[in-house]
Amino acid sequence: MAQLGILIIVGIIWLVYKAFEGASKASSTYSNNQKFNQERQSKYAGRFIDTTKSLFERNLDIIDSFAVQLDSDSYRSYYIENKTRDCINEICIAEGSSSIRPESAYLSTWKTRAPSNWVELSNQIEKYFSKKKDELRKIARAIDDTRSKLHRLELEKINPAAFKELVKKNGTGEIMIADLEAVLTPNEKSWIETENALINLNSVPSALPLFESGIKTHDIERLNKEISLYNDTLTADIEVHEQNAKFFSRIFEGYKKKEKDSVIDRINFIVNDIKLPASFPKIWEVDFDPAQSIAIVETGLPDVVHSQILKEVQLKCSISKKPINQKEAKEFIPNVHPAVILRVAYEIFANDTEGIIKLLVINGWVEYDDPKTGVKTKTYTASLVAEREQILVLNLKKLDPLTAFINLKGKTAGKLIDIIPVTPMMSLNKKDKRFIETKEVLDRLGGETNLAAMDWQDFESLIAELFEKEFADKGAEVKVTQASRDRGVDAVVFDPDPIKGGKFIIQAKRYTNTVDVSAVRDLCAVVKKEGASRGILVTTSSYGADAYTFAQNEPITLL
Repeated sequence: MAQLGILIIVGIIWLVYKAFEGASKASSTYSNNQKFNQERQSKYAGRFIDTTKSLFERNLDIIDSFAVQLDSDSYRSYYIENKTRDCINEICIAEGSSSIRPESAYLSTWKTRAPSNWVELSNQIEKYFSKKKDELRKIARAIDDTRSKLHRLELEKINPAAFKELVKKNGTGEIMIADLEAVLTPNEKSWIETENALINLNSVPSALPLFESGIKTHDIERLNKEISLYNDTLTADIEVHEQNAKFFSRIFEGYKKKEKDSVIDRINFIVNDIKLPASFPKIWEVDFDPAQSIAIVETGLPDVVHSQILKEVQLKCSISKKPINQKEAKEFIPNVHPAVILRVAYEIFANDTEGIIKLLVINGWVEYDDPKTGVKTKTYTASLVAEREQILVLNLKKLDPLTAFINLKGKTAGKLIDIIPVTPMMSLNKKDKRFIETKEVLDRLGGETNLAAMDWQDFESLIAELFEKEFADKGAEVKVTQASRDRGVDAVVFDPDPIKGGKFIIQAKRYTNTVDVSAVRDLCAVVKKEGASRGILVTTSSYGADAYTFAQNEPITLL
């Protein structure tokens, strides 16, 4: 009896539990249904369910709202399945089908119990999402490509005002032995090309079109804002580009007419455009003689004598920089200054398509701290006078700079690895040629004395006196010849210096017109006839290009 009573009690408890469980489930189901209905009411109240269409067709708006949230970079195998399940949960709310919701179940598990039309919907959504993900991946790549292009354009974009700037600077950084190759490499893009682009407004960058796609994403919106900002800067630059076009057109037109200022301006821009290693200085001055078509450029050169020259050495796991050895220094140093002079000459003539420059003079100077005194010193170390044809036939990449320079009668230290001063063949002359510059002579003759108007005999005597003063501390003797028996000789200097000295023939030409090549030939003949070391021709005027060309191959100095 006792056992029976226990069984009855257990049975009653079990019935009560089941009754409670059922009531609890009913309450939970009721509560869930209430929440479901409330959510449906808030989201899809009044939504029309067109039963003539498939589940996929009539819920495409919901499917698309999930499609735009897809992450194109996700490579998880179950990513599309989870997104599909989430989408179906939402469609169930819209359709009022709470009992079909997969909720958090695996999609594959849910398919085993879902109605066939819902399984079909699942398959359609999976396929749709996979296709959209592929499209998004392509769009993402296109966005990256467009952004890269935009950043490249932003980096390449030059402030249009910078085209008018002449950037002169000292060399910075270490001088490398490989820099010589860079010096002998002509510009890939000539100044003519840049100039034409500026004049014809071809240098104005094109606007970048906005990124277009069939969908809208935050990334696309952000990219298009960046593109719009870039395009706005281009629009603001248009006026400056138009000013540049007029500016450079005016220079080029003046250049073709041999107007001095325009020729100097254009040569300045040509030299400014030359690409040299950062360790090399870019400092220069330009002058031009329109009457003789002679251009003079004086340019700074790197101090390769007092600077440490480095080379790159390949180690096992890295590249190291080490000083060059003595043999390498002997090969490198003598070639640097001639290389720079040849490169500058080449770029100037290569851009002189109108043939305005008949003769080009380039003088190179070095500024350095003299080890003997510690004083900053400026010394000319290379000078070249050349015609167009002599330079443009050169193949800079294959020639030996020093050999080519010497072959062109250039003045340099040769193979010596030291700072050796040279006298420029022709220098910038910023003062009136007619007036005396020497202080002693000014004191005697007066600051307004016009040499070109002096009596010719007085002028010859003056020249002789000046040379006598110049050579006085060297023990030289200056003799003036008689006017009627001079055989073309105005004065003779006898310099006893065993190295630099000798017999110098001086002729003075008190001209107002240009001294032509015939006067140089005549002096050359006198030098040979007199057995002199050198002839010096002095004039109040100037010399023609032919005179300089002839003199550079003879023992003649033109002053």
